[in-house]
Amino acid sequence: MEISFKDITRVIKKNIAFILVVSLLFAVISFFVTTFFIQKTYTAYIKLHVETKYNTSSAMEDNQSINYAKNLVLTYIELLDSNTFYSGVSKELHEKYTASQLKTMIRFESIEDTEVFKAIVVSPSPDESKKICSAIAKIAPSIIADVKENAKLKNVGDPEGSQTPTSPNVTRNTIIAFLGGLILALIISFVRDFLDVKIKYNEEMTTILNLPILAAIPDFEYFSNQKNANKYGDRYGK
Repeated sequence: MEISFKDITRVIKKNIAFILVVSLLFAVISFFVTTFFIQKTYTAYIKLHVETKYNTSSAMEDNQSINYAKNLVLTYIELLDSNTFYSGVSKELHEKYTASQLKTMIRFESIEDTEVFKAIVVSPSPDESKKICSAIAKIAPSIIADVKENAKLKNVGDPEGSQTPTSPNVTRNTIIAFLGGLILALIISFVRDFLDVKIKYNEEMTTILNLPILAAIPDFEYFSNQKNANKYGDRYGK
């Protein structure tokens, strides 16, 4: 069975109210669920700088020292992503969070091609995210110092974060839900129309059955109602 543009337009026009209602219903439900039922999370971060202890006397040696520090970034991230580090942060926070919990809340991210990387914290509170960042800034250098003697970590400024939740994104979720409802409503409309085997317009007789149309029975009830409407309209018009 071939579906023409005319069929698509007809199905959409016929079910436009249903399609809009389902789409808006999905969007409204998503808005309320996202706003009132999904826990909000807040992000804070602190930057850490890898600094070597080599004493250099030339530009070439300075450049080598910087490249060495850049190469150490990924190594330091791997060293910090350990149970020893998370346990140390937990103790610094008076064991408010376990090491396992902190592992899910903290991630590390290198900053392009530099000797600086970020410790990013996501928690249900903006203040807690910053407190965890402060604990990281205190514990991370000591962890690295125990492993590497020729390099160290330094904090780059104070923890930074926003009072605005970073998740969930209400606008994005609402739009996605609206589009999902729209697609679902369209699928239901086309499936329902496909399962309807009634002849919907004259051309289908020729298309489906390959038979010419010799005559058609008019809708007498429709014409009767139109006639009565015109009759009463003329009467009251006079």
